[in-house]
Amino acid sequence: MGDLSRRSVLAGAAGLAGLAVAGCTVPLAPPGSVTPSPTDPGGTAPPTSPATASPTPTPSPTAYVDTTPRWPLTGVPLKDGEEKDAAHSAVAVKVPVEKRSFPQTGVDKADLVFVQAQGKSYDITRLCAVYHSKFPGEGANPVRSTRPVDVALLAPIKPVLACTGAVPWVLKYVRKNKKYIDLREKYGDHTDRWKLWNPGGWWKGSNLPDKSVVAMPAALSRDSRLAADKVPPVYLQYALPGEEPSTASGTAAKRVTITYAGSATEYHRWDWEDGKWKKSIRFQEGDTWYDWKVRKGNQVSAPNVLIVHCKWKMGVLKGYSGHKEPIYSIVDGSDRFLYFHEGKYVTGTWKKDRLQDRFEFTLEDGTPLKMAPGRTWVEMPNHNAKVVIK
Repeated sequence: MGDLSRRSVLAGAAGLAGLAVAGCTVPLAPPGSVTPSPTDPGGTAPPTSPATASPTPTPSPTAYVDTTPRWPLTGVPLKDGEEKDAAHSAVAVKVPVEKRSFPQTGVDKADLVFVQAQGKSYDITRLCAVYHSKFPGEGANPVRSTRPVDVALLAPIKPVLACTGAVPWVLKYVRKNKKYIDLREKYGDHTDRWKLWNPGGWWKGSNLPDKSVVAMPAALSRDSRLAADKVPPVYLQYALPGEEPSTASGTAAKRVTITYAGSATEYHRWDWEDGKWKKSIRFQEGDTWYDWKVRKGNQVSAPNVLIVHCKWKMGVLKGYSGHKEPIYSIVDGSDRFLYFHEGKYVTGTWKKDRLQDRFEFTLEDGTPLKMAPGRTWVEMPNHNAKVVIK
């Protein structure tokens, strides 16, 4: 595939646009919709004759059914006797993404990682790293505060949510949903669920107290107050045993770059190298690209990268008041996605109904997305954020 260096995804829950590509066009707009041209940014279609104006019917989504017993966050089929090993709560840890937070510990071991927009100059993105199949013995570090979107993302699996707190209204919102989220804050909790450590890092200034917090997922899962002895529901959609993933017939890609913008701009990049997707980051325009490495020096990689576009803005949820936080339109929402695996990608639409419901992913032809089992990083840029694929 050629260099698609000017590709941007312009998609929203209403008025979805297509993917503008120099030299190639990928059909990201829903069938029958209008893809804006460079001279027609508003998406108004030019007049057409009756012979060419017939819309293409939108395919009806095919129901996704999979009864395969799996590890819930990686999709790896359970072997005989493993169901008992999988019967414990998942643990989500909030991890900051800023220069002074590197190198991190344990994020390379997470089954599922959500990259969320923050909208602030010092912390433009933040991670929600979720553990279940394996718990890192060294823990997860550093740890920061939670955000409202974590409730919608995590509610389907009823995990422990480890953080260093949040602004008052966000904590109130999370506690209101305690039947879905087991909130655990470090401060005031002097147990083996946490450690304090001050190792330093890239940042040359003073270390903030929460940069020293290490969450211990194994102990947090052990003390879970929600569904502690049950296997959580499978979170994503996977190919059935013996089936190929959807990307087997996808479009080739060697690199994908995602733009996160707030009061500054941050760039996340994945490169297909040595049989895996490797992660890098650039903190601002013109800055150096850094390999995303954990404390032991290994570059973060994953077999699956899922880009979930979604509208978000700084605000406060209805019924609450206080400091503005990033508010994602996920519940009763829909938008576009791109799924990358083994140097290829496919596109489609996601939707999520209630807070406790899982995402549903449908390809352009109306069939369900089928992913390959393995660890997954989910990038969550704004619905109109620029995505560059080469």
